[in-house]
Amino acid sequence: MIKAVFIDIDGTLLDFEACVEESMRCGLVENGVEYKPEMLETFHKINDGFWRDLEQGKITFEELLERRWATVFKALGIDLNGPEFETYFRKRLHESAIPMEGSYETLEYLSGKYRLFAASNGPHEQQIERLRKADMLKYFDEVFTSGKIGAEKPSADFFTYCFEKAADIKPEESFMLGDSITSDMKGGNAFGMKTVWLNLNGKEKPEWVDFEIKSLDEVKNII
Repeated sequence: MIKAVFIDIDGTLLDFEACVEESMRCGLVENGVEYKPEMLETFHKINDGFWRDLEQGKITFEELLERRWATVFKALGIDLNGPEFETYFRKRLHESAIPMEGSYETLEYLSGKYRLFAASNGPHEQQIERLRKADMLKYFDEVFTSGKIGAEKPSADFFTYCFEKAADIKPEESFMLGDSITSDMKGGNAFGMKTVWLNLNGKEKPEWVDFEIKSLDEVKNII
C-alpha cells in the first residue's frame, strides 16, 4: 500500500527554466549586458553538465557555484565576474517561485491521500523560501534537500536520510515523482521506490521507470 509521495521541486513543482531566465535576464541587464534568448540555451548546456558531474561525485557543490557562471560567461564572451554573478543569481532564485502548470491541483489531490515530502537537489533555505513564496510549503511533512543532507540525488545517502526521518515509511510504500531521469528516477528506483517520471520533452521512457506522465494533471490517473 502506498503511504507517501516524494516530489522533486525544480522542473516538477516550480518552473525552474522560467525562474532561471528571469534571474539571468535581470542580472545581465543590471550589469549593462543585453539579454538574448539564445543565452539561456548556453546556460542550460553548461549547467546540466555541472549538475551531472555533481550527481556522479566528480565535483562538490561549492565547486559548481565557483565555476558555473565563469564558464557560462567565457562561452558567451561576456566580461563579468562569475562568482559575483553567482551570488546575485542565487539571491534572485531565492526570491523566484513560478509554479508549473497543474502543480497546485496536484498537491491538493495528493495531500488528501498521502504524506508528502519534497526531495530536491539544492540549497536548503533557498528551496524552503521558494516553496513558502509559492504557498506550497504547507503541503509537506518535511522538505529534504541536498544542501541540508550533504548528499545529492541519486545517491543512496540522500534517500537513506529521507527514510530515516520518515521512519514509518518504507521505500516500497512510496512514489518518487520528478522530471529528472538521472536524479529522481534512478535514485528512487535504486532505493526500491516506485517512480513517476514527468516527461515534458517527449524523451523515450526507460523500461525500468514505472510510470510516465506528460503533465502533472495525469498524476491522478496513477497515484
